Amino acid sequence: MRIKYIKAGIFPAFLLLLALTQSLSAKSVQGIWVVRHSITSPEKVRRLVTFASANGYTDLFIQVRGRGDAYYNSRIVPRATLLPRGNYDPLADILPLAHAKGIKVHAWVNMYLSWSARKLPKDPNHIVNLHPDWVEVNGHGKSDLEFVPQNGRNGREGVYLSPLNDQSNQHLLNVINELVSNYRLDGIHLDYIRYQDRDYGYNRAGRKKFLMQYNVDPITLGNGNGSYWYRLNPEDKEKYWVYWNTFRRDQLSKFIGRIHTSIQQINPSVKLSAAVKPNPEIARKRFFQDWPNWLRSGNMDFVIPMNYAKADRDFIRSMTMMKNENLPLDQIFMGIATYNQTSFTSSAKIDHAKAAGFNNMIIFSYDTYVKDPRYFDQIHRRLKQ
Repeated sequence: MRIKYIKAGIFPAFLLLLALTQSLSAKSVQGIWVVRHSITSPEKVRRLVTFASANGYTDLFIQVRGRGDAYYNSRIVPRATLLPRGNYDPLADILPLAHAKGIKVHAWVNMYLSWSARKLPKDPNHIVNLHPDWVEVNGHGKSDLEFVPQNGRNGREGVYLSPLNDQSNQHLLNVINELVSNYRLDGIHLDYIRYQDRDYGYNRAGRKKFLMQYNVDPITLGNGNGSYWYRLNPEDKEKYWVYWNTFRRDQLSKFIGRIHTSIQQINPSVKLSAAVKPNPEIARKRFFQDWPNWLRSGNMDFVIPMNYAKADRDFIRSMTMMKNENLPLDQIFMGIATYNQTSFTSSAKIDHAKAAGFNNMIIFSYDTYVKDPRYFDQIHRRLKQ
């Protein structure tokens, strides 16, 4: 009877205690985004790794593709002009240094946003020069290339590639495949993996794809152009708007699935993540970035909502919306901003995130430390608590 008691009672209790101990001892992710200009020399790379190791960072998100260029040795993407002449490869340099310290490295890739200066790139092989037909178009039929002189003004981010153009998507997939194949990465981190805004997606290739499926050119929905729209009543127009919005959202989600499948085939240990809009409802309806569905489908390992609001109430409101999605909180790494607020308000948001159950934190960005090292004193104290 005593042996049965041990088997039926003490042993399961021991397993439960062991599981709880492992859960409590599991180290939370403490990461930081590193913008491309901070990795342009061996000295900068070593300074970065020293900083990360000394302050307990577990993960580095290194920007290796900024504006359609490469901060690594690539056969398909032009070399970044900020890099020194020669063959210096920041990504190849940083990987062994970080891994020796037990720090994971994620290649941060800007996807659709491909140019943001007010003059077109000089390199004829840059993607926006080489393939202007891949560039995003708004609901008035205007390409992003027509607005280049306005980049950086009135909220204009720059020139995007079209999420509905199969050729631009294949190019971006090739970029990711090259990185996963050639470097011992821990993760691929996607940024600007969304539409520029709700009034985008009208690249000719995307319009044709929708037209073939629904016999409607979506550009006629907004401005009334087209010879057949006078035959549609308001209910039909509203129906096609729903189809068009769903189409844009679903096409992007399918591309996420392609990226995930491709990474798994090359190296299944590489994690796929994305920087996403913090309010999932706005992400879905305005930017067609259905990141909760990416997680539910298993096509994304984790996301980092860019919860950069200055006001606590806005920061907390976004977290509430995230929790309402009923997703595992360990798949949502909270993005905390430093560039737009004091170190005290930024560190307070770390407390808010932990109180809400979000234990994995990613700080934006290392730039702030480079400009003011003392800024991070308060943040590091909060992270270590």
